[in-house]
Amino acid sequence: MLGDFRTEDDRAVAPRRHRRKDSGSSLIAMTLVVALFAIVGFGGWWAYNNVIKDYFIADDYTGEGNGTEVAVTVEEGWLVSDIASHLYDEGVVASAKAFLNASEDAGDSGTAIQPGTYNMQGEMSAESALAFLLDEGNRMTNAVTIPEGFRKFEVFQRLSEHTGVPVADFETAAEDPESLGIDPIWFEGFSDRQVKSVEGFLFPSTYEFDGEMTAAQMLTEMVKRFNTEIEEIGFLDSLGNIENPDPDFDPSTLPEQNFQPETNGEFKIYPWMALQIASIVQSESGTPEDDPKIAQVMYNKLYLNWIEHAQTNCNCFESEAIWNYGRLLNGEEAITSDEDIDWNGLMRDADNPWAPSAPENAGYLVSAISNPGAAALSSAVNPEASDDLFFVTAYEDGTALFAHDYDDHLLNVDIARDNGMA
Repeated sequence: MLGDFRTEDDRAVAPRRHRRKDSGSSLIAMTLVVALFAIVGFGGWWAYNNVIKDYFIADDYTGEGNGTEVAVTVEEGWLVSDIASHLYDEGVVASAKAFLNASEDAGDSGTAIQPGTYNMQGEMSAESALAFLLDEGNRMTNAVTIPEGFRKFEVFQRLSEHTGVPVADFETAAEDPESLGIDPIWFEGFSDRQVKSVEGFLFPSTYEFDGEMTAAQMLTEMVKRFNTEIEEIGFLDSLGNIENPDPDFDPSTLPEQNFQPETNGEFKIYPWMALQIASIVQSESGTPEDDPKIAQVMYNKLYLNWIEHAQTNCNCFESEAIWNYGRLLNGEEAITSDEDIDWNGLMRDADNPWAPSAPENAGYLVSAISNPGAAALSSAVNPEASDDLFFVTAYEDGTALFAHDYDDHLLNVDIARDNGMA
C-alpha cells in the first residue's frame, strides 16, 4: 500500500559516518549497478515478449476458426495495421495487436498480403489468420457476396450485376431445381399447396463467379455449398430432435390444413418443413442467439392447440416477413405494420397464399421465404424447448423478448417501442 512507503529520506535520521575515498570499491559498485540494470532490462524484455505481449496486451484466439464464414476484403494500399483492424472488426481475430504481433514475429510477412476477398472464419488465431491471407490460393479476384436472408430474386439480381448474365437466365435455370443438384428428398411429402423452388437452397456465401459461367453453373455451385453445409450441420439426421409441442393435439383435425405432420400416427417433420422454418428464422431473427428460440415459436404456432391455450383459432405462422415475401415476389414493395393500412385485414386475406394469419393458410408455406445461413439452418433442427407463441425484437442489439400469452406479448411490444424497435 502507498501508506507503507516513507515520505522522508531514511538517511535524515541515520547516524552520520566518516566518508573516505575508495576508488576500487566505487568501480566495483558501479559495475554491479550496470550489471543489475542489464539483468533487469533483459528480464523486462523477456517478460514483455513472453508474458505481457502474449497474455496482457494482445488477446488472441486459438485454432483455425469456429466454422462461421466471414468474407474479408483487403483493399489496395492497405497497411498491415489496416488489415489487422479490419480482421478485428469482422470478428476474425481477437485483437488487432495479436495480428500485428504475428506479422512482426514472422518477419513482417503481413506486408506480403495481396488485395482481394478471402473466405475466412470467425475466431481464428492471429497466426492462422495470417497464414490464410498469405496463401495465394485463398484469394478471390472475382468475388461476389450473397448475404444471409437474400431471397432468390435478390440473388439473381446480385449475380446478374456482378457477371452481366441476364436475370432471365437465372430464372430459367431455376425452373428445374433438381437439375441444379437439389436432392429429391427435399420435395417428398408435399401437399398440393407446396411448389418446387430453389428458394432456401442458394446458400449465402462469397463466391468467385464471372461472366464466363452460365447461370445454371453458378446456381449449381450455390446448391453444392448448401449440400455441404447441410451435411456438416447434420440437418437431416437431426430432424428427430424436433418434437411435437402438444402430443395430445392433432392439428390435422383443423379445417384446411395444408401440411402432413402425422405419418402412421407418428409425428413427422419432412426436410422441407424444417427448411421453411429456417428461412423464417433467418428473416425474423435479430441475433443468432435467438434463432433456436424463434424456431421453437414457429413449431409451437403450428402444433399447439391455440384454442385450448386461449390465444387464437389459427395454427398459422403469423409472420410479417412471410406476407412481405409474397409482395416482393410479385414485384411490389414491402410494407411494415406501422404504416397506415388495414394490416390485420391484409394478413388474414384468404385469397393471398402469403397472408400468414389467414386460417385458410394454416400450416406450412408454398415455399421457403429466404436463403438461410448455417446458424438459422441449425436452429430449425435444434430448437430451444418452450411453450412461447410470440416474440418481438426489443433491443438495438437484435435481442428479442418472448411470451406465451398475448397480453404478455403486448407488454413486450411496449418495451420494444420504448427502445425504438417497434
